[in-house]
This record gives sequence, C-alpha cells and structure tokens, in this order.
Amino acid sequence: MIQKKYIVVIALTLCSTITLGQGKKVWASGAARSVFQQNKLNSAGDTITPTNLNSGNTLVDVALNARPNANTFVHAMVRVRNDFGGFWGSGVTFDMRQMYLKGLVNDAVRYQLGDINYKLSPYTFFNNQEELSSHQSEVLNIYRDMVHYDLFYTDDNTWRQQGAAVDFTLEFSKAVKELQVNSFMFRNRPTDFGQSSERIFFGGNATLLQSDKLAVGLNYVDMMDVLGTSRSEMAFHNPVITGTTEIHQKVNAYDLSFTSESGISEMYTLNDPNAKGLRDYFYDLDLKITRGDKLPSLSVNYINVGPQFRSVGAQSRRINFESQAQMFNRYGNDQVVRPVTQLDMMQDASLYQPTLSMELQRFAPQYDNVQPYGKATPNRKGLSVNAIHSTNNELINVDATYRMLSEVVGQGTDELRTFNVIDLSALIRLDTLMPTFKHPLEVSLGITNQNTQRDIALDTADVDFTSTMVDLGVKVGLSKDFAIIGSYRMINAKGLEFLNTRNDYSEIVDFERFNTEMNQSIMSVALRYTFDEKNHLNIVWQKLNYEDAANSETPAFDLSQFGIVYSMYF
Repeated sequence: MIQKKYIVVIALTLCSTITLGQGKKVWASGAARSVFQQNKLNSAGDTITPTNLNSGNTLVDVALNARPNANTFVHAMVRVRNDFGGFWGSGVTFDMRQMYLKGLVNDAVRYQLGDINYKLSPYTFFNNQEELSSHQSEVLNIYRDMVHYDLFYTDDNTWRQQGAAVDFTLEFSKAVKELQVNSFMFRNRPTDFGQSSERIFFGGNATLLQSDKLAVGLNYVDMMDVLGTSRSEMAFHNPVITGTTEIHQKVNAYDLSFTSESGISEMYTLNDPNAKGLRDYFYDLDLKITRGDKLPSLSVNYINVGPQFRSVGAQSRRINFESQAQMFNRYGNDQVVRPVTQLDMMQDASLYQPTLSMELQRFAPQYDNVQPYGKATPNRKGLSVNAIHSTNNELINVDATYRMLSEVVGQGTDELRTFNVIDLSALIRLDTLMPTFKHPLEVSLGITNQNTQRDIALDTADVDFTSTMVDLGVKVGLSKDFAIIGSYRMINAKGLEFLNTRNDYSEIVDFERFNTEMNQSIMSVALRYTFDEKNHLNIVWQKLNYEDAANSETPAFDLSQFGIVYSMYF
C-alpha cells in the first residue's frame, strides 16, 4: 500500500514537471516543515511523571494545480509526514489534505466545489480568533502559525468547510449600482444510518450596493438535520437572519462610516417533546471617524445580544477546553490532569477543532470571560470605544480599546454582571530613529485587563473576577538575514466567578463555582535566519511557569522547551 502511494506521488510530480513548460496548465506548489522539540517538566515532589520528552517530525505538502481552460481551476494537495523515529518508511503517513474545483460560468457566475474557506458576518458565520491571539509577540507566532496552517485558520476569520458555493453580481444602469449575491451549502455531519441524521449548514448573502456611499444587505444561515437520512424523527434547526447597513459620508475633512447589523435567531428540535426552543434578537451599531493620518481613527460601537441568541456558525469556538493537552497531560504523584496553559494554546493542535459545534462550548474565564464567543456572545450589551494611530514616520503604532458591557438579564439573580475591558497594543520601531541602522529594532507591548463584577445581598454569590495579560516583545536585527526575537508574557487571574452548566438544549440548568489565583508566565527567545520571505529557520527556547494558589489539587510546575523549526513555502 505504501509503495502504491509513493508511485502516485511520483507520478503527480513528474506530470507537473512535464507540463510546466506548456503554458503552466499544470504546476506544483506547497509547503515543507521540520520540527524538533526537547521538553522538560518540573514539579516539586513529583517522583512519578517522566521529566523529559523529545518529539519531532518532517512533513511536505505537495499540491497539484491545474487550469484545463481559462474558466476552470483544480487544486489537490497531498501531505507526506514522517515522525522522527520512524525508520525505513514505517513512520510515514499519507493524507489528502485538501481538494477543490472552482470556475466561472458565462463570465458571470463563480462557483467552488470541495474544500472551501467561507464566512459571512460576525453574527451568522464567522471564525473568531482564539484567546490571547490579539496581542502576541513575533516569537510566539512561530508555533501558532503552524497550528493555523494545519487547521486552515486564516487572518480573515473564515471557516474551512466542505460543500459548494456560488456567487454572482448583477449590474444596473440606474438607481442602484449592483446586487451581489452569494450562497453556500456545506455538509457538517454525515449520517450513521442509525439515530444521527445527515446535518447540513447552508445560507447566503445578498448585498444591494446603491452607490459608494450606501449599501444594504441580508444574511441567512441555518444548520439543520435532514429527515429521512436516518431512523431518527428528530431534526435540529438553527436559522439566523440578519440585515446590514453601510453608510459612508465625508463631512468637511472627516470620513464617517456607519455600519449596523441586527437580526433574530431560533434554535429548536422538531419532534422532540423535551425541546422548548430558543428565540432571541441582537443589534450592533458602529460609527467610525477618520481624518487621514493627522488624527487617530476613532470607532464607537454599541451591541445588544439577547441571552437566548444562538448562531452555530458564529458562536463555535476554536479551542475546546474540555480536552487535554497532549504533552505531559498528567503530572504529579496523584497524576492529575495538567491545566491547559498558554504554551499549549500556541502549539497543541489537538486542543483545536476545525468544525462547527451546535453547543455553546465551555471556555476558560482566566483567558477571556467577557466575550468568549466573539461579538455574538449571548447576554451582552454595552459600549466599546477604539482608537488607532500611527505617527507619520511609523515610529509608534497604537491600538487601544475600552469596553464597558453588562448582562442583558441576570443569571440566577436579578442583579447583572458588569464587564470592563482595557485592551492596548503598541509597536515602537526604534530603527526609524537611527538612519545608519539598517536592520529591524522593534519593541512591542500588549496589555489586556478584564474585570467582572456582580454585587448581590448573598455574599457567597458575589462575583469579583479579574484577569490581566501583559506581553512585552523585542526584535533585533543582527544582519540582513539574522535576527533575535524574544518576549515575556505574564497572565494573572484572580477571584470568584460562576460558570453556566447547560443541558443538551443549550439551556442553563445550574452554575459551577470557579475560583482561581492563577499566575503563569512564559519567556521565549529565538534566533531566526531568513533565507527569503518564504523560507525561515528558527532556533527557539521557551520556559513556562504555572501556579494556582486557590487550587491545591493542581501543583505548581514549570515547563521548558528547546526547539528547531524550519518552514518553507513554494
């Protein structure tokens, strides 16, 4: 079987090589990566857990691209991976990583079949960034970028799905400029021919562009079970419909942009007498003011998201905190489950999920307790203010946000939780002050402070929870190709909070007490050699320290890591 797969890969490579000289109708692309890690865990008094763990692998993604005609494009990628220690082919695996076909019909209708990256709006279909990703020094992205590449996470917040998508544009000569229409249908779950029906996720968007100053749109999505594909008579549904508005206007020297989105959602299960069904609303208003480069751009946002608002495509999370880290997943003489740390979140792909979930998944308050499901987090209302500014010489770039939110309705009491968030990031390019210094010299700073409070007559149910993240990064260019990059990131979380316990119908049935005094920090240093913009070699050292004084069942530990990471794209 392995020999057959080798033959297939060689044949595809030869085919692409032969046709390269024939107008590039077929060509190869892809990526390669080699990673070696040496990890060491230390916990006082631990005489059971092995303290050292070595791992590594080499992989190559080879894609065959074909353009049989001017209106059709085909892409297929195979991954070949060998974990270190697998000799003579015994540790080699072959996987079809992705495959899709896209094209253009009559120069008007675009389509794509197979693997598709797709999104709509933050309340209908949107892949929110994972925790701690908004402020992350360059050195911390070495491992994080590998996880994102493997799971098809992109900077434009698309979800990787399998199915079909079609879009087209109608142009008009009067009254309106154009109508943009796109639609999709994805297979979320196959049937087991028993009690689990086929589950699909479908929807689309229509945007009427009246002019460059005005646009209105309509979004619709629904996740549903297809009756008749199994023996089950129950069918899950989650339709969401929203309307959007964009207004752009110039007033004197100021550019004003007003955007809004509002809508309703339902979640119910047909033929299930225990399912009550959930229905709610939301609205989101945003005003942005800019004046070229002379003043900071200023944005003011107000949201109101109902407590029963449910949108599978927008509320699905990347990280599953109910899973365990792969590396040293148990430690201590009692062999307790090791908590998921910021180091695991950067490099453990097993914690992440590439699919949509019909449930509101558990989250970790110490990393994000305010909007863990993005803007579509239910039971939130309030104001946010954001300012972004860059100096003319690009010496300083600053992005600052303040959020003042609260619950829409109380949970377990009439009193509301209040949330206050300060979010600041800054990049200082010191090399701009030194004309003779031809290499990067940068300092970055990221600060996030979240506070949650609720005061009620029953002291034992009071909520007072605070988490703070500080990330300090540095980049020093030693030559044209060499650079040292490093960072120190600290996360502190302290206080009492109550987490919701939900049943299978996403209804709150109980509350779980969450108390922590967590302190964790990570120091990272890397030496980077850049062969070219798509070819890097990194030698990385990291050390993590973790303790939680409020939870004696999880002993303090530190985890050190030495790694060599080579990555290439072609």
